[in-house]
Amino acid sequence: MKATAKRTLTPRAVVLATAAAVALIGGTGAATAFANDDGGPAPQSSVQLSQNERHLDDTAKDRAQVKADKISQSQATAKALQTVPGTATSAELDNADRNGSLVWEVDVFGKDHKSHDITIDAGNGKVLSQHTDRDDDAAQDAAETQALLKTDKTGHHNATDQALKAVPGTVVSYSLDDNDRNGSTVWEIDVLGKDHKNHDITIDAATGKVLNQHIDHDDHDNNDDQDDNDSDDD
Repeated sequence: MKATAKRTLTPRAVVLATAAAVALIGGTGAATAFANDDGGPAPQSSVQLSQNERHLDDTAKDRAQVKADKISQSQATAKALQTVPGTATSAELDNADRNGSLVWEVDVFGKDHKSHDITIDAGNGKVLSQHTDRDDDAAQDAAETQALLKTDKTGHHNATDQALKAVPGTVVSYSLDDNDRNGSTVWEIDVLGKDHKNHDITIDAATGKVLNQHIDHDDHDNNDDQDDNDSDDD
């Protein structure tokens, strides 16, 4: 059976380039400022991807990121939870498109019943930034997250362990979400397998069982293993 719930994480470290005129003594010059999606400066981590690596297709970029990453998802999550006590609901290894900084973006539903975004340096595990969601939909998003957590009996740690048992490799993202088909709560795990392919694994949040798994074929990846995709699904 094909997977019904897809990876829903979207990189929060989306970087926008904005040009600013800077007055200099004896003339003028242009300065480029990099900002994240919250309007603040882009994270500057101790590990950067090369210009070419930043523009690879999804699976190839995951390979490059995992090779450069020095911090596991469990270490990044632990650091985020030290910073904001609560429950981790998602994490993703990602890079800033403009400056190539490699980071872990971790979402924590805090004990204050608010959603917090924590950015962890993928090279040394330091917290680069943290903020509380305060946009117009923050209250609604927090309520939806709280509802998902009430039905979750597995947790991110057990969910990622189950995913790695199904597909040995490296977790590049996880997210607590609802199943598109029946609305049940699931963990969506992305694993870069030891076969160097990207696998999407769906874990039932109530039971911890693997619901389905498949190889993620992006537009630029070869599809020679499409038969494996079909056979991997439960």
